Amino acid sequence: MLNRKSYRWFYDNIHCRYYDLLMKYCFLPFGGEGKCRGELIAPIDFSPGERVLDMCCGTGGATLAIARRAGETSGIIGMDLSSGQLRRAKKKRGLSKVRFLEGDAASTGFEGGHFDKVFITHALHEMQRQTRLEVLTEARRILKDKGRVIVLELDNPESVFLRLFAGFWFFYWLPFNVETPTRRDMLKHGLVNEVREAGFQKVRKISKLRGVCQVVEGEK
Repeated sequence: MLNRKSYRWFYDNIHCRYYDLLMKYCFLPFGGEGKCRGELIAPIDFSPGERVLDMCCGTGGATLAIARRAGETSGIIGMDLSSGQLRRAKKKRGLSKVRFLEGDAASTGFEGGHFDKVFITHALHEMQRQTRLEVLTEARRILKDKGRVIVLELDNPESVFLRLFAGFWFFYWLPFNVETPTRRDMLKHGLVNEVREAGFQKVRKISKLRGVCQVVEGEK
């Protein structure tokens, strides 16, 4: 796992250049990026005028799906540690009304009780356990009472074939894949368990994309 300084350098100077292409590749077997992102967001209910934060928004792929479902009356903020990722996000069509901020998901700087929903999109599997819990705890702090955290993440499908396919397709087999230890640790402890450990209630998990991904939702 990269530390914050290394993460910023890597994503600002290297990863941001091919991240969107990588996402298109990753979602290709499941119907394409647009369809998959929409399917992951589909179980979430939105109300008009909500304040929504997309933590670790990257280049805005999930943010776009959130914005389409949330509607024009919602106030959406995308936050990421990498300015390089954010530069790409700001150029995407459909995100002109989204406010993008550079910041640390473990210490956002927002006042407590500010948001109705906080999304953490495809990022926790890159973090060590302590950092995952810090990010989840911060999400709870900045949510209103009865506000909800929604975590979009990788999962371990029940099918042996799909596990082998995902391992091949997502490059789990590469010896220098820095996400492998933290991804395994997240799956070992269980994302549902860690969301509960951060203080959330009414936690539910929805399996998506044949069990390759999961949507975990909890209430403050």
